[in-house]
Amino acid sequence: MKALLKSIGSFDCEPQKYVPEDKSIFHITLTLSIGPDNEIGSEYFDLFVCSPEWLCKHQWEPEILRHTLIVRKYDLDEITETINKYIEKCTCKTWEETAQKLSRYFAWEFEDYSN
Repeated sequence: MKALLKSIGSFDCEPQKYVPEDKSIFHITLTLSIGPDNEIGSEYFDLFVCSPEWLCKHQWEPEILRHTLIVRKYDLDEITETINKYIEKCTCKTWEETAQKLSRYFAWEFEDYSN
């Protein structure tokens, strides 16, 4: 089942209008609405986006970073293109399998959910 990025939002600000105070040191958490390309519905996935300089300044302890995209500059078109490339890699037979694959890259709202 092919997945489609349906929208990008953020609780921090409007991603389309976001301009970092310091273009080299920034971070934003994006909320991605992703769903089957042939259906109306979608589910939410989060992605933390930051610059390498932000990591150097704020990440003090060794840590394996998950659900994080590191970019040199905040360019929403470039970020969206990168997100779409990862989404294309996640096509499976069912939405559940596709969403599980997507959750390797993006924090899924239903990750670790059990009925």
